[in-house]
Amino acid sequence: MTNTVTVDDKNVAIIDMTIDSKVAKETYDRTLKAIGSNVNIAGFRKGKAPNHIIEKYVGVDRIKAEVVDRLFPTEFQKAVDENKLNIAFNPIIENVDFEIGSDLKIKANVELKPQVKIGKYKDLKVEYKEFKNEENALEKELEQTRKRFSKMEKVDRASTKDDVVVFDFEGFVGDEKIEHGDAKNYSLDLANSNFIPGFAEQLIGHKAGEEFSITVKFPDEYHEEKLKGKDATFKIVLHEVKERQLPELNDELAKKAGKDTLDLLKEDIQKYLDNMAKSQNDKVKSDAVFEKIFDTTEIKIQQTMLDREYQAIMTETRENIRRQGGNFDEMVEKEGKDKVEENFKKEAETRIKNSLIVEQIARDAEIKIDQKDLMEHINQMAMMYGMAPSQLFEELRKNPASYAAISQQITANKVNEFLLNNNNFVAK
Repeated sequence: MTNTVTVDDKNVAIIDMTIDSKVAKETYDRTLKAIGSNVNIAGFRKGKAPNHIIEKYVGVDRIKAEVVDRLFPTEFQKAVDENKLNIAFNPIIENVDFEIGSDLKIKANVELKPQVKIGKYKDLKVEYKEFKNEENALEKELEQTRKRFSKMEKVDRASTKDDVVVFDFEGFVGDEKIEHGDAKNYSLDLANSNFIPGFAEQLIGHKAGEEFSITVKFPDEYHEEKLKGKDATFKIVLHEVKERQLPELNDELAKKAGKDTLDLLKEDIQKYLDNMAKSQNDKVKSDAVFEKIFDTTEIKIQQTMLDREYQAIMTETRENIRRQGGNFDEMVEKEGKDKVEENFKKEAETRIKNSLIVEQIARDAEIKIDQKDLMEHINQMAMMYGMAPSQLFEELRKNPASYAAISQQITANKVNEFLLNNNNFVAK
């Protein structure tokens, strides 16, 4: 095969392929035989019809089309490799000149990724805002452990903000009862309420046996249209007030939390806090160094790439909103069409630029992924989804695009690690 490649001003490579007549004829004959073995032609046993009969029955154009389908992917990849083309999208076949006995000529075009003029990305001095755990972080975590193993005891007194109350309630807007706005023997932690603002606060200071009413206002952004911004009254019957009884901070509590002694529990919590701080600082450092590289990198992204990414973001956003029970069109109307389009376009440009920078650093720094990297990532994904690795592997095999996405993620992780290890970070 021979090929010539020219790149136009829209960063599209036009590839003229010439496949030797002998190769084209051999592939045609094999394709003809394969098709003939699977068709039933009257007067002939299956697979035994002469070639000219099969050509007449199936159609020469169909056979030639299958020949092109067989030859093009391999020959296209050769052209890409030989010319070191950095393709951005799938190729399009523009023209095919195929006469049996002559060379097969295919003209195709493929969009290329833009050139990346990346600045310095190693040995940079990068300032970052350091994250530090609070001085009493250990004490707070120990207190949370006490609360986790606490017991609730009924008390004969007025409720406080730290108590749990058990009550009946019935809600009204005016004289109309609120649909699903009632419950019996409902238990509510007054310190951690997800009720309407002001609801839990009005249950403080009341004793078991009391009957009273409270008034609240539904938020303007409430999910039920007919309740948005409405004033409501709730009739309350308070049955119980419960106080949280915290266990002593000792070895016995540590054993309940899975450690033999209190000292070992403290050591484990401190290790968790230290790891959390390191993880947070690594994230801040990564963002800081990448922002510095981003600002010094020049990329002229063609409009076709931006349009595709814009559409992908819009589809992704629409699906996310649908899953959450929302309406994409209502969101656009509320935010304003121009503002939504501007945000999507900005995000599309940022995503593409980020991706191209990661690819360029990976090439320059010769960062590669191997089978071990792939399997480790799949094992982590399987653990996260609660699946067996083999089961996830089979699912991924059905969707080749998933492997590309995983490879991109692994590459991004390796580039991130490279940047953390090869730059100088100064805490501020």
